[in-house]
Amino acid sequence: MKNYHSFVQSVYQIAQEASFNGIAHLSTQDAKFTGNNITLNNKPTANFGSCSYLGLEFDERVKGGAIEAIERFGTQFSSSRAYVSLGIYDQLEEYFKQIFQGSYALVVPTTTLGHIAALPVLVHDDDAVILDHQVHSSVQGAANMLKARGIHVDMIRHNNLEMLEQKIIELRPHYKNIWYLADGIYSMYGDGAPIQAIHALMEKYEQLHFYVDDAHGMSCFGPNGSGYVMQQATMHRKQVIAVSLAKAFATGGAVLVFPTYQQYQLVRSCGGPLITSGPMQPGNLGAALEVAKIHLSPEIEDLKSDLQDNIQFTNLMLSKYGLPVVHQTDSPVFFVGVSLPKIANSIIKKMVADGFYLNLGIYPAVPLKNTGIRFTITRLHTFIQIEEMVARLAYNFEQTLIEEEFAIGSIFKAFKMPIPEEKIIEEKISEALQAAELHIETPSSIAEIDKSLWDSLFNGRGTFDWEGCKFLQHSFTNNLDAVNNWKFDYLLVKDRDNKPVLATFFTTTKSKDDMLASESLSELVEDIRQKQGDDFLTSTNVMMGSMLTEGEHLYLDKTNPLWKSALKAMFEFSSTLQEKYNANAIMFRDFAQKDEELDKYMMEYGFIKSELPTSNAITSLHWQTSNEWVNSLSAKGRRHVRNTILKKENQFEVSLVKNASIQQIEKWYELYNQVKGKSLVLNTYTLPFKLFKNIALAPNWEVIELRLKHTPEKVAAVIFNYISGKTYSAMFIGVDYSLQAEYHSYRQALYQSIIRAKTIGAERINLGLTADFEKRRIGASSTQAYAYVQLKDHYNMSVLSNLAKSKTPRLRSVQPV
Repeated sequence: MKNYHSFVQSVYQIAQEASFNGIAHLSTQDAKFTGNNITLNNKPTANFGSCSYLGLEFDERVKGGAIEAIERFGTQFSSSRAYVSLGIYDQLEEYFKQIFQGSYALVVPTTTLGHIAALPVLVHDDDAVILDHQVHSSVQGAANMLKARGIHVDMIRHNNLEMLEQKIIELRPHYKNIWYLADGIYSMYGDGAPIQAIHALMEKYEQLHFYVDDAHGMSCFGPNGSGYVMQQATMHRKQVIAVSLAKAFATGGAVLVFPTYQQYQLVRSCGGPLITSGPMQPGNLGAALEVAKIHLSPEIEDLKSDLQDNIQFTNLMLSKYGLPVVHQTDSPVFFVGVSLPKIANSIIKKMVADGFYLNLGIYPAVPLKNTGIRFTITRLHTFIQIEEMVARLAYNFEQTLIEEEFAIGSIFKAFKMPIPEEKIIEEKISEALQAAELHIETPSSIAEIDKSLWDSLFNGRGTFDWEGCKFLQHSFTNNLDAVNNWKFDYLLVKDRDNKPVLATFFTTTKSKDDMLASESLSELVEDIRQKQGDDFLTSTNVMMGSMLTEGEHLYLDKTNPLWKSALKAMFEFSSTLQEKYNANAIMFRDFAQKDEELDKYMMEYGFIKSELPTSNAITSLHWQTSNEWVNSLSAKGRRHVRNTILKKENQFEVSLVKNASIQQIEKWYELYNQVKGKSLVLNTYTLPFKLFKNIALAPNWEVIELRLKHTPEKVAAVIFNYISGKTYSAMFIGVDYSLQAEYHSYRQALYQSIIRAKTIGAERINLGLTADFEKRRIGASSTQAYAYVQLKDHYNMSVLSNLAKSKTPRLRSVQPV
């Protein structure tokens, strides 16, 4: 729920920023429309954001059909179609049957309602569903209804038919039918589904059925304007098509197209929205009749041809002006990649000021780092309008990159497109210009950094002072298990006076994508990993700090006027690491303060804010005795400590271990693994044994062992703590769970760490993530931590979200640690 609210807040922030810039939530000021010009901000503007690709909304016949229907039947015939429908419906569905060459057509109020009507009826409880990663959100919304029924819903990467076939092979022994859900033409990038190859798979696998949303293909392609899918192949016996009438068809409503009359009748009779929702208005039905007549006449071919002429001319202009088009297609949807939201916002703002309206293609429709300029071409555009728009777009594109000091090569990298030679030269020039502002150091080892400098910035922040980083490097290199070998990269940004403006470090490693997911979801994912392999839902990620550190990893001097330039250098450095290590995600983490200025700046550079688990710390150690400490707690806390900790304290022998034997270390590791195996609250990889051997030798680490006095050979618990300045950090723990219920060893270990922190004069004790309630009872305060995340590829997160919406797996009984 927290991450969902983070998602909502991120989308809201993006929308508000676009609205503030005057490029979204706009209203026209026209008294009347003529052609493709609209008035925005009291200025004539050429509309390159319309999906009415054939411009039929201005056709006199179409307008006349709407007016006539309203004159005859009023503005609304308010009755569910389950009871009675206007007779126009029958005539319209007959026309669509002809348009779709004999297939059965069912008119519905909207495409979204059509999906909600059809899919729950067509897909049975013993069927499975596979979603294309980029299938329209309206289809995914209907698929969520199927998940609620317990239907298996899977996902494949966009247009990856090899992956689709692999899924079919996996699922076919267990399910009666398998439904693949995709778009004909995808609404953001304008690319199409490989229809013929999908048909070949349906012939190869009898269980495979195809449900396709061809909203953007309708009227623009195919015989009689029947759409992109029908242009690629005739209607398949196991295929259902949904098309929109609100785009190139220029009216309203949608049509579901079935290969059999039985399917038509089934959805007509049982589809929820067709029983409970209102019908299309008479005006839309009357207009649709006229547009259907045009589709059934030779005129539709001329309209389609005119549109294709404009599309081909647009492609020529985009090539002429060298803009980075993400997909070269024959569809009327175009997407020019710009990578960062702030670049796109600036370009579109300039375009609106120049009299051209284009769309912002941004998260959640695309990954935030894949933000772009989306525009559409209609039959009503002229060649002059198109060239003027593309020329102005190219100029504003170049000017914005110069203003933002942004290398164009980063755009090609973001969209995985080859960089043209001339762009590589431009990028090198840009880098040379930027280098004059700040001095940037990027060592790969802490040994290359002056210890006093690093500690002046990070001592007391956690476990990543100079000695702590040295310890991490020693522990997480040259291990047998690849997941415990991390790449280390440090960043120091200094001004011309050699004064640090920014400093941090990054580790790059493979991690589990469900690391921060709910425990029940991680349990489900681990079950799948048992069957499909350990790499399921894992990614290589560039992370500020490391898996074993907590705290403020970023030193940033916001009093320095170059702090934003320093942050930009960090963005570019982390992106370089992302490319170097072929990582999917970049995460800047452990920000504790709400900072709207920083939030805005991060969002502009493609980073989404996300909530992390809360961190826990005791920040006041002013008491002198344990009794004073107990009395400083809440009433419930005092009872808890006295009854479960102090009452048992004299049964433990507590020791600070030095010069541990290998047998002792092996026991620590066994107890650590007991804790690790008990909880998936933070689903990370198991730490290497080498780490524990290094802890035993490291001067800044302390190991507190708790043994029972009556059986001193038994270690009940062991806790591993790190000292940095005046900060004492309890990092992780090992517990013998056979003794836990009776002796509360876990709580005793926390208590002994608090006492030890006080003894050595610490002013703060960090108690780590998770078990918030347990730690608050002993006086800790919980702080909400935040991360800023940028994903190159959202596929794994979409799969994880899909699993989260599936049947809720059973919960294990887990002892909090």
